[in-house]
Amino acid sequence: MTDEQKALRDAVRGVLRRHGSPAAEDGRSAAPPPHDATLWEALVEVGVPALAWAEDDGGVGAGITDLAVVATELGRARLQVPLAETLVAGTIVGRLATDETRREILGALSEGSALPLPALDEPLRRWSPTPTDVTAAEGPDSWTLSGTKAPVRYAPAATHLVVSAATPDGSGLFLVERPEVATEEVVLDGTPATRLGEGPQADRVLREALSLGAVLLYHEAVGAMDEALRLTSDYLNTREQFGVPLARFQTLTQRAADMYVELELARSSALYAAMTADDEPEDVDTVLRTRVVVDRAARHIGREAIQLHGGIGVTAEYAVGHLATRLADITRTWGDSRTHLSDLATRIADRGSVDVLA
Repeated sequence: MTDEQKALRDAVRGVLRRHGSPAAEDGRSAAPPPHDATLWEALVEVGVPALAWAEDDGGVGAGITDLAVVATELGRARLQVPLAETLVAGTIVGRLATDETRREILGALSEGSALPLPALDEPLRRWSPTPTDVTAAEGPDSWTLSGTKAPVRYAPAATHLVVSAATPDGSGLFLVERPEVATEEVVLDGTPATRLGEGPQADRVLREALSLGAVLLYHEAVGAMDEALRLTSDYLNTREQFGVPLARFQTLTQRAADMYVELELARSSALYAAMTADDEPEDVDTVLRTRVVVDRAARHIGREAIQLHGGIGVTAEYAVGHLATRLADITRTWGDSRTHLSDLATRIADRGSVDVLA
């Protein structure tokens, strides 16, 4: 980490520490929380939402590796904000919108007065970047959207939605301003929208934007796994059985060591993906390979942390259950491991060989 990234990490840690106790500490549910406007405003003051955008668009002009530092701390602190979601929506707007719209939305996002979010999932179907339920129709003055998107995390707090929709010429991406949404189900019924792009260009931009957002999810998962392993190690060293600490039992120690190995592999893979995203944001294959590694580690560490804690691991008052829940949620955001393996296999099917590090 650079000195600037260490300073950013310390600043974010201070914000998260001052924000207060996560849900686990007062027995609240591990269900996904609503948007925390107070925490988001505090991160805006540190400059977090501005990191990814160029200075001409009101941002800082940093990179994905800097945002990854923030995501890791969020995962460790067991606090959730729409960091990955705004990166996806902002990237799509930044690459497809007009200059005026791009500067307006990204500048407002950096200042905290706008919250653009992606609306991509559709109910009762497996994840696919290709929309079927939501359709777009071109009118004399503008486009309109009809159909349902769900679940859309943090939708009630959104000021703009970037919506994928089926058009006569293929998939398209549209911008809906000032959506009136009360839940994570977004119902569109002749809703006016601005076309950002459609066809192969929109598909490519969406895929690359999702890859960038996924990199932040990986690092949030790494932070959560790091904290889960720390809690598990502390528990094994302090909880006694038959008069000795649990850490004296070789089998339990070996299982904790396996968690450590999986964590370090996931950490290295996530760092490599972040550096690749900064240098080659169009390199989707590296992100897909990384996602498979991180998903596997997240499932393993989440389950083992609960198992090694025994019954306390699944109680609402204990942090490990919340960490495992968040890890499970991350592994199913914008597709699961099977989806990504299938996608990766399709993309590399015509290659004679694949170098896993290049």
